Amino acid sequence: MTVAGKARSAGALLVILLGLTAVPGCASAPADRTPSFRPAGQERTAGNTGVPAAAPGPRISFPWRPGRPELGVQVYWDDNPDESAQMIAFKAQRVTDYVVDLDANAISVSFPFFTDTVRSSTVHGARGTPAPERLGILLDEAARAGLRVTLRPTLDEKSLVAANPRDWRGTLNPVSRDAWFASYRGFLAPYLALAEQHHINAVVLGTELNSLEGDPRWEKLAAYTRTVFTGEIGYAFNWDVFTHTRARMPVDRVGVDAYPELPLGDTASVAELTTAWDSWLGQRAPGPMPQVMLYEVGAAAQAGIYRHPANPQIDGTPAVPELQQRWFIAACRVARARALAGLYWWRVDFHIDPAAVDSSRDRHESFIGRPAEQAIRDCFSAWGEGH
Repeated sequence: MTVAGKARSAGALLVILLGLTAVPGCASAPADRTPSFRPAGQERTAGNTGVPAAAPGPRISFPWRPGRPELGVQVYWDDNPDESAQMIAFKAQRVTDYVVDLDANAISVSFPFFTDTVRSSTVHGARGTPAPERLGILLDEAARAGLRVTLRPTLDEKSLVAANPRDWRGTLNPVSRDAWFASYRGFLAPYLALAEQHHINAVVLGTELNSLEGDPRWEKLAAYTRTVFTGEIGYAFNWDVFTHTRARMPVDRVGVDAYPELPLGDTASVAELTTAWDSWLGQRAPGPMPQVMLYEVGAAAQAGIYRHPANPQIDGTPAVPELQQRWFIAACRVARARALAGLYWWRVDFHIDPAAVDSSRDRHESFIGRPAEQAIRDCFSAWGEGH
């Protein structure tokens, strides 16, 4: 999930048994681990750096086009500005190869921007915010690989939580909303220009900004966005408001960062999880939901995660990979059964080498090298073959 403080829901969900039919569906690694993706062949040039890069990676088996689902992965990039463009190009190829190896056809690049407190009327970049020209290296690499590309600026919460543990991006209450939206527009401007210049498919205009949703100032921001960016614009609701919000966002695509709290124990089967997921989405609308995107789906590989998937505990307890795997399988089955616009798994860190992850010691949130990784491949393979 995006950050530790994203879920603020009260009460548990009532699960209605619908009998949904299942749709077919980071430490050093041990020396003997073989990466599942191993590029081979001739050199290619990395980004706009002119640096010879690794050989071509795996090929997309189910390219995205209008009418097909977005089978995606969220890549999160907290930048280290001391790294050279050559290193960025190397990492961009590495993460792109890994995403394609998962049978994905889409990638969403999330990156942080900042504000000081929930009352601040300005936003800004910081050391962790990748500059547009650096971000462009990854966007170009992903596009060259044939992936559908989405750009998603995401408000970092560390300063908010430091001031008040109950604050998060969904509780913003700026002294001046006019000033906040003007500042946000100024921050977005170079990234929207970047997205247009690099022919990016989509930009998610906002993510989990609960307290600002429905504000009429979004209309002006969306109108401005359309003057400089000709692709799709979207908005990602947080899971805790998605099923009942009446806020209307002036975008082309709405979606949800999906971490529903399901009143199920660790012994719950995939069928039970699928039914509970379907019941949760059913609170929004019955039947097919082809205009809805699951912008984030994830769950840590740890005990008790079905009841609080947005807030995993970082307590050093052993990972329980099968719980994460079941969650992934159930989420995919429901997304397919309801004909959603697509699904993005959370997350792959831009700086991580997937071939050097020891899943027995890696953070519980990660799916790399765990059974959930294969669940992703199975999900995308079956979903793709069905179109």
